[in-house]
Amino acid sequence: MRSTEVAPQAGLRALFLGFLVVILAGALLLLLEGETVGASGRQDKDAVVVSPGDTLWEIADRFSPDSVDLRVVVQELVELNGLESKVLRPGQVLQVPNARF
Repeated sequence: MRSTEVAPQAGLRALFLGFLVVILAGALLLLLEGETVGASGRQDKDAVVVSPGDTLWEIADRFSPDSVDLRVVVQELVELNGLESKVLRPGQVLQVPNARF
């Protein structure tokens, strides 16, 4: 009789381990996704492709509310994108934070 009691326990153990693997895989996916999604569920940054004639000031104005000082936004764009110059090239991709503005 003892062998019949062990079989259900082994099945439960396998079920538990399978459940644990699914939970851990889900947690890993959430952690990886968390790198691009903020606590609000929105992305922390948007990518903007620079068009001919675009300036940092225009991009800052386009992606920030009127109540924010554009000088602060321009400086944030420079720092976020590691720009050494404020001159932009058409086709250049800039990260624009949307969670802070």
